[in-house]
Amino acid sequence: MPPAPGPAATSRIPVLGVLGTFARVAILGTLGVSALAIGLEFSLRVEGAAVFLVSAIGILGLAWIVGLSTERLGAITGPQVGGVLNATFGNIAELIIAFFALQAGLITVVKASLTGSIIGNLLLVLGAAILTGGLKNGLQTFSQRIAGSNAALLVLAAVGLFIPAVFAASSQATQAQRVEESVPIAIVLMIGYGLALVWQFTNPERTLGGHDDPGGHAGPAWSGRTAVGVLLVAAALLALLSEILVGSIQPFIAQFGLSELFVGVILIPTIGNLAEHLVAVQLAYRNKIEFSMAVAFGSSLQVALFVAPVLVLLGVVVGQPMDLVFQPLEIAAVGVAVGISALVALDGESNWLEGALLTLVYLIIAISFFELRTPAT
Repeated sequence: MPPAPGPAATSRIPVLGVLGTFARVAILGTLGVSALAIGLEFSLRVEGAAVFLVSAIGILGLAWIVGLSTERLGAITGPQVGGVLNATFGNIAELIIAFFALQAGLITVVKASLTGSIIGNLLLVLGAAILTGGLKNGLQTFSQRIAGSNAALLVLAAVGLFIPAVFAASSQATQAQRVEESVPIAIVLMIGYGLALVWQFTNPERTLGGHDDPGGHAGPAWSGRTAVGVLLVAAALLALLSEILVGSIQPFIAQFGLSELFVGVILIPTIGNLAEHLVAVQLAYRNKIEFSMAVAFGSSLQVALFVAPVLVLLGVVVGQPMDLVFQPLEIAAVGVAVGISALVALDGESNWLEGALLTLVYLIIAISFFELRTPAT
């Protein structure tokens, strides 16, 4: 481990002084990459893949910094407020990216990013975590009753999210009618999210990981003021880079011959949630499989019950109405992800083979979306 920084270093740079060498380099590197993305966009007027890739790397780092600050604030304020912060900022990067894509009229990308986040969390993240944890620790066990309850809640959330698609398939509804139906459903889903938070915070022992000590995840030793400052600066840069990223999506798609559906389902969720994904894998490696599952299931629930409804309502506000009618392949993929992850959770134990198979299913779905060519909208 690197030597602890001295008092002088801590007082001069309160953000960096309490961090290890890797974290300092990561934060400085993130700031450098963010500055480069801003320069490419506003000074050099570069377009295409270069801007997309540089801004994506910057967003990855900023999402990680947001995670550090929320972890620290949670450690300072206690588990209840900390849980609210983690729930609020867990998908903040993806929500910001989706908002700018919505403003730009990239509805296909926005809707695909929602289904892609659920698929990625339940197959890629959970699969990689179980695979890593199984290889390191062998058979891992968790509360069968609690995991089953969380899986059932996710099934109900997915059913509610895709009801508009059933409505559209069984009627001749116009786009305006689809949006009109999606708005009240979005409000109901948000109410469900609020109730889920109330349950989680009033019954922590009945939620995944809520009855145990996560161990070693309290964030950097920042003061509350420093943590808030870091969070605000990172969120502001995240918003700016997200706008740059969205502006480069169409040139990126044209340059590589991709579809908006593939970019939305595979690339955008990976960019927005990679830092959180790595946390889930790290927890499983440390034999904290319940906390790892809590990250995967919790993030998926948040997307289904909060992020998607918020984007529907924001679409009405910004004049880019969005419905909750998804394409058949998206519905099938989410159904597979929810069903398989629920089956894994029901027996109360996991092994590396289950993780490997979950990951392989994700790869099959990713290949299917890659091969599916849809006209850009």
